Amino acid sequence: MRMKKLILTIIGILFLTSLVKADLNTSLKKYLDEKDLEEGFTQIYLLKRCSAVYAYASGIVLKSDAVSSKNFIEISNNLLFKAVELKVIEEEKKLEEAQEEAEKNRKELFSNYLADGKKNWEKNKSHFKGSYIAEDMVICSKLTEDN
Repeated sequence: MRMKKLILTIIGILFLTSLVKADLNTSLKKYLDEKDLEEGFTQIYLLKRCSAVYAYASGIVLKSDAVSSKNFIEISNNLLFKAVELKVIEEEKKLEEAQEEAEKNRKELFSNYLADGKKNWEKNKSHFKGSYIAEDMVICSKLTEDN
C-alpha cells in the first residue's frame, strides 16, 4: 500500500511540474496553423493576442525607452479597437459589450505574457528571446506593417 501511495505521489508531482513549465499561451504560430484565418473568430482572437503582446512589450520597455513604450501601447489600443469593431460586425454584439469583453480578454492574455515572460527571464535573462513571445511579436508586427 505504501508503494502505491508513493507512486501516485510521484506521478502527481511530475504532472504538476509539467504544468508549471508549460507556457500559459499557445504560440500564435501554432494557433494559426490550426485555424482558418478567414474566420472572424480567428481574426478577432489574433487582434486581441497582438493587442496583449504589444501592451506587454510597452510595459517591458517603459523605463528604458518611453517613446517606444508609447508607440507600443498605441498599437495595442488600435488592435484592440479593430477586434471590437470586428466583434460588433461578426457577432452582432453591442459596442459596449464587445469593448468590455475584449478588454477582459486582453487583460487575461497580458497576464499570461507577464507570467511566461517572467519565466523566460529567469531562464535566459530575456523577456522575449528564445520564447513564443518573440515569435508572437514577429507575427503581430506583420499586422501593423500595413498601417
